[in-house]
Amino acid sequence: MGCGVAADDWQAGDLVACYGRDAVSRCISWGTASLFRRPAVGPSHVAMMVPVTPHGLLWVESTSLTRTPCVVRGTRVRGVQAHFAEDRLADYAGGRVEVYRLAPIEKLSRQETGFLSTVVARHFLGREITYDVGGALLSGTRVFQLSRLFPAADLNSLFCSELVAALLMRLNRLARDNPGRFHPARLLSELLRTGVYSLERHYGG
Repeated sequence: MGCGVAADDWQAGDLVACYGRDAVSRCISWGTASLFRRPAVGPSHVAMMVPVTPHGLLWVESTSLTRTPCVVRGTRVRGVQAHFAEDRLADYAGGRVEVYRLAPIEKLSRQETGFLSTVVARHFLGREITYDVGGALLSGTRVFQLSRLFPAADLNSLFCSELVAALLMRLNRLARDNPGRFHPARLLSELLRTGVYSLERHYGG
């Protein structure tokens, strides 16, 4: 996978959809696959590019599967963290990474970009937020995740697409709902269906 990506190739709000080759990633992608959704087989992981002072645009995510230290904390983290894009692209060598960009009408204004940076720094990177294993498993259920019995949102523990969905809802790019209902495939499908994002480029096979 070519990872020589110039800094100006990224924009605030870019959505990164990852298809890993390991067993866990394949299980997530195929376990949430659906013939009634586009894409039928979705990503195993999603992240968002966010400006983080003083580092610039960083790959912000919630995960427990990377050995790469968080740029902000300087240590390995199991939960919300931030990385330089080239480091995380290297982690997906042998897999596939797709970059989705906001449609021109949805592009973040300067004020919205600053707001996104503030929200992420203050509410997500500014405190320890663990990875929500249970929530990730529940989000992948076929029926229960749409029922009234589904647990209420809890942003003190987040899985990858729950974090991204919460940020997009705060930016008014995704309709308000419980962000915990969105596994990676469902989130990407909804953003493509509504025309908020479109594929910009990809890396790997």
